[in-house]
Order: sequence, then C-alpha cells, then structure tokens
Amino acid sequence: MNKQVAVKSKTETGCQDNLRVAAVNFQPVWGNKEANLEQMILQTRTAADNGAQLIVFPEMCLTGYAIESEDSLERSARMQIRSAETLDGTSAQRMAEIAKEKSIYIIYGYPEKIGSDRLNVYNSAVALSPQGNILGSYRKIHPFDREVLWAKTGSTPFLFDSPWGPIGISICYDTYNYPELVRYYAAKGARILLNPTATTWAYYSASELIDGQPQNDGKPYNGNNAAWLNRFKARIEAITVQNGVFLVSADLVGAERNAKGAFMGTCFPGGTCVVGPTNDQKGTLHYIDYCGTDPALATDTQIVYSNLNLANAKRNSFTNYIKTDIQEGNLYAPALYAKWYKDLEKSYVLPE
Repeated sequence: MNKQVAVKSKTETGCQDNLRVAAVNFQPVWGNKEANLEQMILQTRTAADNGAQLIVFPEMCLTGYAIESEDSLERSARMQIRSAETLDGTSAQRMAEIAKEKSIYIIYGYPEKIGSDRLNVYNSAVALSPQGNILGSYRKIHPFDREVLWAKTGSTPFLFDSPWGPIGISICYDTYNYPELVRYYAAKGARILLNPTATTWAYYSASELIDGQPQNDGKPYNGNNAAWLNRFKARIEAITVQNGVFLVSADLVGAERNAKGAFMGTCFPGGTCVVGPTNDQKGTLHYIDYCGTDPALATDTQIVYSNLNLANAKRNSFTNYIKTDIQEGNLYAPALYAKWYKDLEKSYVLPE
C-alpha cells in the first residue's frame, strides 16, 4: 500500500526556509542490493554528521540501473524483477532505522513490487522520515526507453509534508521531458523538488571501449561529458526559471559492473547538483544558482552538500502581480488547461 502523505495546496507561512541537503553521486554494484545498501548507509551517516537534514540518492541505486541487452529475456528473469521489494521491504526498513538514528530524511530509488504479483513492479523512489517512518513512494510515470521491458507505468504524483512545506518527487525522464508533473508539484506549494535520476542522454562513454571496457571506469574525462552536460543543464535550469523552485538532482556515476566485475554496458556521467533561484534583486546577474557545486565538477563518487534559502523559491508563475477589473481569474489557470487536455485526450494520436 502506497501512503500518499496529505499536503496543503499552498505553502504555509511558518514553514522553515533554511535547509541543508545532501545529494549523492552513486556508483552501484549491479544486482547486489547488500553491497549498495551498505554504501547508502555509510553515505547517509556521513551526510548527517556533516549537518544534512535530507539526503537524495539516484534512481535505481539500490540495485543498479543497467538493463540486460537481450530484448527476448523473459520479464520475470530480469534483475530488477528478481530484486524488487515492497514499500516496507527489508531495505526500506533498514534505511528507515538509519533515518531515525541520524534524524534525516532519506529518498532513494529502487524497483518496487506491489502486492503479491511478482511482476507488478515499478521504477520507484521511497521517502523516509527522521522519525523512521516510511512516508510512501513515487512510481515513475514516464519510464524511459528500455525500462518498459521490466517497469510498469505509474500514474500518481507524490508529495510528502516536511518542516519546509510539501516536497515533490519525480524521476529522471519525468523531470526532464514532462513539465506537467513539475508544474503540478509547484502549484501544490512545493518549493523544492527531488529528482533521483540515472541520466546518460548524450553521454557516450559506454560506446568508447577498449578491450570491451570503458575508459576511466566510465566516469567523465577529457570533456567527454560536454554534450550531456549541455543537455542536462538546459533541462534542469528551465525548471527553476519557469517555476521558481529548487531542484535536487542525484545521478549515478561511472560504469555499472556486477559483483564479479563484468561490465553491464551502461556508464553514467554523475553531475549530481542542486539548482535554484537567486534572490532576484537589483544587480543580480544570474536568475539561477548552482547551490554547492557545478554539475561539471561532480564526476566521481561523492556527496554534494547545499545550503538552501527556500525564501528565494517564490514560485513566481503562480502569482498575479497586478489585479485589475479586466483580469479574469488567476494567471495560472488549471481549469483552462484541463479543457485543453480533455480535448487533447480525445484527439491525440501516437506518432508512428
């Protein structure tokens, strides 16, 4: 059972503004939950000891992301299906204990099994509270490319309440290519969005092999992440510019190998970062700011720390600056958009 945490539609006055977050550039051992869980526990403790109040791990960090190359492989035989856990499974319970021990929010990606059907599995991210409670999970609504060989499609946004107001979770492709979800979270009052990701689009390290192995352990070198970085930054910066909110993005990094050291065919560029709005005062040269690091510098396993002032997250697109007698309603008009989408629902045809 997924527990949707009740949140209010508007950010309340009295919410805390200062938040120290940690986001992890994580290199998993493919298919080895035990090894990955130990890494996650160590990194959570380290982050908490360095003052972090919330930590975000990447998409599918519990198991590794790589999808076996055999398209004909039965779904039931795929690693993600065999490794899937329920929302209150062994790994979540262990991490919830750490969340309580260190008094920190934890968000991480994993394959989530719903109910007794072992094939009812989603690409999910679980949220754990400092009290050791499992707050619920977000199930990826837009699986990317070959993920559909194992992951079912989610359908429900997920926010959880916190001292800083409601916090929304989206995963990778949801965040970059489907602005409807991010917009929904911001309209619900979220000032901070969490993006567990496993993004590689325009990163070609996995195809530049020597004797079947990626160079530099699949991590960026000699600027080979430049094309990816250009695409990545454009997409996450747009979220801040359009919605006036902070985005915490945690990515996998390096080559994925199994416990025997075999390369599983996927490399990740890292780039874990936090991006958000500046105070937008006179003399400000940049409307956006990378809080803690430039993603171009996050090219190895590491924890990125950011001290956020959420008072800068003004969610400007949802504000009517001037009220007049000729202005009908609010500038942000979900009822109007709902009419458009209802029409689109009737007429949209999937391209061949």
